[in-house]
Amino acid sequence: MVYISNSIYVLEEKNSNKRINMSNYKELISDHLRASSFIIADGILPSGKQRGYILRRLIRRSLSACLKLKINILEIKFFEEIVDTIIDIFDDSYLELKENRELIIKTLYQESEKYHKSIEIGKREWQKILKLKNK
Repeated sequence: MVYISNSIYVLEEKNSNKRINMSNYKELISDHLRASSFIIADGILPSGKQRGYILRRLIRRSLSACLKLKINILEIKFFEEIVDTIIDIFDDSYLELKENRELIIKTLYQESEKYHKSIEIGKREWQKILKLKNK
């Protein structure tokens, strides 16, 4: 979706001193967050089982791409802008998006927090391994 990718480009420019040409990451973010928004609007939440696990993987894969692009999600109201763009594009054909806007944004931020905690735990564990290896 060109419109969503353009929104990601604008958000990236706001947040990054260096422009990184990674259009594949932008497309991945837009596709995964679009799919995630529809899934959440259908009442599915991230979890460790079945459909919820697929949703969790979609969101986390997009978050990983955001990290590669150095997009700081918390500083620039990233999810609000992306979800609003998705709603603008699909509002006529899928009313559930607008009705569930707050739930979608809240769910994306909650999963983002969990993902970043997992990354921090992984970094600490990796540091422990490196220290043991160097002894």
